[in-house]
Amino acid sequence: MSEEEKKQAPEPSKEEKKSSEEKKEESKAAEPKKEEAKPSEKEKQLQEEVEKLKKEVFEKERAYEEADKKADDWKNKYYQVYADMANTRKQVERENADFKKYAQQSLIEEMIPTFDSFDMALKSEPKDETIKKYLEGFEMIHNKLLYALKQNHVEIIDPKVGEAYDASFMQAFSTIPGKEDNKVAETFTKGYKLYDHLLRPAGVIITKKEEVKVEEKKEAEKPEEKEKGDSASEKKVDEADKKGSDSESEKK
Repeated sequence: MSEEEKKQAPEPSKEEKKSSEEKKEESKAAEPKKEEAKPSEKEKQLQEEVEKLKKEVFEKERAYEEADKKADDWKNKYYQVYADMANTRKQVERENADFKKYAQQSLIEEMIPTFDSFDMALKSEPKDETIKKYLEGFEMIHNKLLYALKQNHVEIIDPKVGEAYDASFMQAFSTIPGKEDNKVAETFTKGYKLYDHLLRPAGVIITKKEEVKVEEKKEAEKPEEKEKGDSASEKKVDEADKKGSDSESEKK
């Protein structure tokens, strides 16, 4: 067809266009589909190996995570056991040091009554010369024993008269009246202390200030008031007698 004939030919309508498009689609659908390319055996083997490797990697990663957790747990347990062992070692060393430090405590406690007997004997003042010589010997032995105690870190607590009472290393047996409260009036038994352990407190007698009762003051004041009242009544009687005598003299 020439160009003039093409120009003169009528254009197809919209319905004809649609029908032609539908025919094309039907023809495409009617055409047999091309078969997809199937993977070869080598590719299948490669895919299987890749999947196996992925599984192995996943399992090994999980096993590594578990091993890492276990390692952390064992590390924490190790540190805990190490700290417990260090504390146990320190405690054992401290107990051994305390045992050595206070090993003689029981012996000293058993000897305390003997020292009390020495103190009571040395307080006496005999008149007989022979007994005085014996006391001098006892005093020398007593001083040597006290020196041995001091060499073994024993402190002798001997409060002086007038010293303030301290309940941390003293024990009050009784009280006596005095000018001030809680002052040592007499030391009955000495105290003993080994390092920082108090073996026995010092037995003392302390003073207690006397309190003047208000009732006693009032009772002391009452006799004075009575005396004043009696003197006033006597004065009144004397004045009345004088007035009576004056009136009688006037009458006469």
